[in-house]
Amino acid sequence: MIHFIQNFVYYMKFDVIEPNWRAMESKLRAAQDYCSNNDANNTSRESFPRTVDDMLMEHNQFLICIVTQCLLTNSDLIKTVTKLMTTCLLFTTEIKKFIASTKLHEYHEITRVERSKLRHGKGSKYISGAEFRAKRDERIKRCSERILGELKTPTYQHMIRRFDEVFSTHLATFMKLLKEDHGSRSNAHLANLMMQLDYNYFVSSSISTKE
Repeated sequence: MIHFIQNFVYYMKFDVIEPNWRAMESKLRAAQDYCSNNDANNTSRESFPRTVDDMLMEHNQFLICIVTQCLLTNSDLIKTVTKLMTTCLLFTTEIKKFIASTKLHEYHEITRVERSKLRHGKGSKYISGAEFRAKRDERIKRCSERILGELKTPTYQHMIRRFDEVFSTHLATFMKLLKEDHGSRSNAHLANLMMQLDYNYFVSSSISTKE
């Protein structure tokens, strides 16, 4: 899930938005230089907006490229991406519940308080280094046993298997749609996305194995 989210966000930010913005910015700067020099006789063939209508057309073209390359014009792709994102959010919610059930935050807070006593405590509030380490090791042991116990429960294992099945199914559908769309329209940006998501062919091999 993390691999998919990171690479999908990277694709949208650095393969789509950034280069398209740089291209439009370059044309706007060229137009600014053209206007500031007041060179009406400039016969350069360089493509940049020379009128307000040209500028509006460039901006419209920029928006079309962003919308298209971010997959927003393909209803099947966007539906599948939405399912993938929803699955990730649901999984995050379940993991937060799991972390809360282990009471890790309570152990961290106790450790923080005792570390403060070790550094700044005086009199009855002082705690020695040996005592601090002994209590911390005991808490780590109890916490580890609690987490291992939770990981072995049928409920947790069923939850992990279910999320793995659902996410893998949606990801397989997404990759197939990407391949079909790329093949029919020859979109280079989709080839970049496919390569990033499946750079070591792990996703492809997983899909083939499950089929």
